[in-house]
Amino acid sequence: MQKQLQPRVSRLLEDADHLVEQGERGKAYQSTLQATNLAPDEPLAWYSRARTAPSPEEQLMCLSRAYSLDPAFPDIRKELRSALQALLEREPFLAYVHETEKFYQVRSGLDLLINIPKNRAFEEPYLQRAPGLAAPAFRWLSLSLVALVLGGVGAVLLAPVAAFQALRLLAHSPTRGDRIRLWIVLILAVLVWMASIPISWLFLIRLIL
Repeated sequence: MQKQLQPRVSRLLEDADHLVEQGERGKAYQSTLQATNLAPDEPLAWYSRARTAPSPEEQLMCLSRAYSLDPAFPDIRKELRSALQALLEREPFLAYVHETEKFYQVRSGLDLLINIPKNRAFEEPYLQRAPGLAAPAFRWLSLSLVALVLGGVGAVLLAPVAAFQALRLLAHSPTRGDRIRLWIVLILAVLVWMASIPISWLFLIRLIL
């Protein structure tokens, strides 16, 4: 479908360039607006629309969209930063929303979603990193903690499983960091098991009575 639209989009963008040269920015904007409607995933269409946008906010939005579609688009980073700087001079507020390897996504006080190019390496969020050696033991420990909160009966069984997993994984010669984490799991599992015994008894007595 996109290939069928491409020739028409190209004509609209060429018309917009000619209209800008003639000083008809309003008509040029209408052409670029049609182009982005027909090809919402075409970075050149959004870049052309940014050049004819009637407001600084729309210009920034269009540049941000073009950058998110193609971070390697020529000169887009420089123009996007300039437009962002102009926005910050009028409205010094940006709220973090999301990030990818290429850009941060923030929200302005005018409720605009803006993609800001990164100047540093992407850091994968901690919870999305590949699980380490201690992950299975942590899962069992988490289940035992949930069981402890819910009455303690399940923790009597789950905490020893977490402790066993920690001991089993310690035998696999883990790294120093994993050894520390596994020892923490082992100690916490023992504490949870000890706490679960009186709690589970009280829970069972209340159920019986």
